This record gives sequence, C-alpha cells and structure tokens, in this order.
Amino acid sequence: MLEKLNKIEEGKGRYFKPLIIDIEGKPRGLILRGNISTYNKICFDGSSIKGHAKVEESDLIAKPDPRTIKTINVGGRTMEIVICDVEKTNGEPYQKNPRVKLKEYILKFEKQNWKFKIGVEIEYFIIRRKKNGLETFDKDQYFEVAPYTKSEKIQLKIMEKLNRIGIELEKTHHEVAEGQYEYSIKASNPLTTADNIVIAKMVTKDIVRKYGFEATFMPKPFKNMNGSGMHIHISLLNEEGNIFYDKSKDNISQEALYAIGGILKSSKEISILVAPTVNSYKRLKPNYEAPNKICWGYGNRSALIRVPIAIDEETCRIEYRHPDPSCNPYLAIMAVMVLTVNGIINKIDPGEPCRENAYKISGKYTEVPSNLGEALSIFENSKLTMEILGEELHNEIVKMKRDEWREYLNYILNNKLNDEDITDWEINRYLVKA
Repeated sequence: MLEKLNKIEEGKGRYFKPLIIDIEGKPRGLILRGNISTYNKICFDGSSIKGHAKVEESDLIAKPDPRTIKTINVGGRTMEIVICDVEKTNGEPYQKNPRVKLKEYILKFEKQNWKFKIGVEIEYFIIRRKKNGLETFDKDQYFEVAPYTKSEKIQLKIMEKLNRIGIELEKTHHEVAEGQYEYSIKASNPLTTADNIVIAKMVTKDIVRKYGFEATFMPKPFKNMNGSGMHIHISLLNEEGNIFYDKSKDNISQEALYAIGGILKSSKEISILVAPTVNSYKRLKPNYEAPNKICWGYGNRSALIRVPIAIDEETCRIEYRHPDPSCNPYLAIMAVMVLTVNGIINKIDPGEPCRENAYKISGKYTEVPSNLGEALSIFENSKLTMEILGEELHNEIVKMKRDEWREYLNYILNNKLNDEDITDWEINRYLVKA
C-alpha cells in the first residue's frame, strides 16, 4: 500500500530508500522511484524480517520520518534515505520495533522534565580478506597522521560526507590497533543519535568499499589487538541546565553519581543489549582497553564507566564503555537511559571511584558476563529487562540469541576449536553484517 503524502515538502530525489531498523539494529529497506513526497506509508512483510512478526500477522506499515531524510549521490543518481517508524495496519505503534520503543521512553522522561543528551564514539577496522585471513588497511598506530599514515584520506572522506548530510562528526583519528579508526558523533537527543549511528555506519561501509576494502564494526576481528567499542556519552538536562554538573563543586553532581550507580548495578542485565554477539565478549577481556570490571573512575579507561577529567557545565557527562558497534543503538541507548533514571530515583551509590588499573585488581569488582551464554542467562531471568522492553520484544531477543549461541557452540565443538580464538564462524557472521 503506497499513499500520497501531502504534508511533507516535496523532496528533490529521483530515488527513495525507506529504512526499517530490525531487532539486531540492521537497516532493511527497498528502493522506490520518486521521493518522500510520493509516499506516506509502505506496507511490508514483517514475517520475513527475523523477529518482527508472525506469518499470520505479517502485514506491517513503514511510516517515513521526514526529520531523518539524508540525500546522497549513488552512481550519479540522487537518492533520499529516510528512517521509518513501524505501525500495525490499524495505525498502532508496533511494540517490537526498537525505534518505536525508544521514542516512547524519550517522551516519558521528557514529561518528567528529564532530557537526555547522547553522544557516541564509534571504533571500526578497515580490512580485506586474504586467503590466509584478514589484512588491515595499514600497520599504523594511535593518532598517526599524514604523511605517516595512508588512512587520512579515507577518514576525511567519511567525515566530509557525514557532515555534508547533517551528521556532525566532531573528530576522527587512527586508533590503537593496526587498521583501526574512531569518529565521534556530536551529542544530540537520543533518537537523533541512534538514527545517525545507523546512517553513519552505512556511509562508512560504502566509502571504504570504493577503495577495495571493507569497514567492519565487528567488535573483535583480531585476537591479539584491541577490539572496537561504541562508547556512549550521557548528559541529563532540565530547565536549569546540566543535572550532572555541580556548580558549587565544579565537579560531577550527586545525581550523576546516582546515575553511575544505576548503570553499574544493572549492567550485567543489559549486557546483551549493548554487547549482543558471541564476538562481543571476546572484546571484553583485560588489557585491550575494553572494560571487564564493573566499576567507575575519573579518566580511567579500564573502568566500565569513565568520568572525563575536563569538567564544566557544557561538557560534564559520563562515558559508558561497555557497548560495542554491533549493538542495536536504539535498544542500547534506551537501556542506558532507563538505568540512569533508576539510579537517580533510587539513589543508588556507585561506590568509590577506581583509581587503579582495574585489569590488575582481583576479587574487588564484579565482572561483566564472560560470554554470550552467560549474558543470555542473566538477561532471560531479568525482571528489569522484561519491564524495559515488554514481554514480546524481550522474548524475541531471548529466542534469537539462544539460537545464535547454540549455533556457535555446535560449530566450535564439531570443529574442536578453542573458544578464545576468533573463529571463521564469527568472521562469516559479523565481519560485514555488524
């Protein structure tokens, strides 16, 4: 069903790509001739998208959100990309769609006079497959710049393209591992940030492919290198300003400390939402700049939550380092928002800040789940995550992740492989799709 849209200003694109974000955070869609002014609603088969709908209730409606339009050039053709909300055929919001759920939480918290500001740092590798494994684009190191690195041209192309279409990157640079890079998407409201993450990953992959390589957001493609994270930066505002900033102390506020406590307390329960794959838990190991101890600290990158040292009202925030870029950004951001509010309402004490290298401390801190199976068990039995997501969406995630974990275990057992290695099963499943 395609209906005329009269309320949206006519676009300029000859082609139109409406996107639906699935439970795993991947964009699905189609290409239509015309532009957003031509279409109000697009009917699609929800049963053909894993986890979305039963075959007997498969008709769903994708409703383009005009605020998300990005106009790009594809082979000399103008194309409008737009992210859609999902509805039932009777017009009700579809509760198993993560974007719909995030919008509901944003509205709920804004009614309570809480406005979140969310920014992200996204890490990724540029690689290509060789007969004997994966090859990185370069062998360079952290903060390498031209003429000492050949990656700067690609980084600039990505930055320019994203800024041109309205996704503001504040910085980009080479990361610690060979062939690894990072960019920061400017903080905005949670929905805009989640939308921007989806489009930024698409654009990044498209640009890198033109160089004959692949951009991968797989958390840990190489066993003996740092993995890739998606650090979520959180601020909370009301009419008086940044709630996380205490002007009298020129430091983080008591509310910020409670927020940290809320996230730390339930970080194991939401782990599968921020680190959703088998490969995610191979990143969360000691000494690779990814957290595995549930603690917080000032400027401490071995902790699960870092409070950046440079503190003022504009920039005061907390950085949640647990997530990786294979996650569904709508689910990850939604979960972090809920835990933040829970911490403040319930005045959850985060404990003393960790002032040491958390990797070297034994017995003091609880650890994040060691693998997807452990994370799944905690998630499945969590009343909190059931409440956050609703029973339908919660159960669908459990089913999908149980199948994923079982398939992986069968693979390593049948092939007599070491679980600590990065397997071909992971490369084939996550390298391109993450």
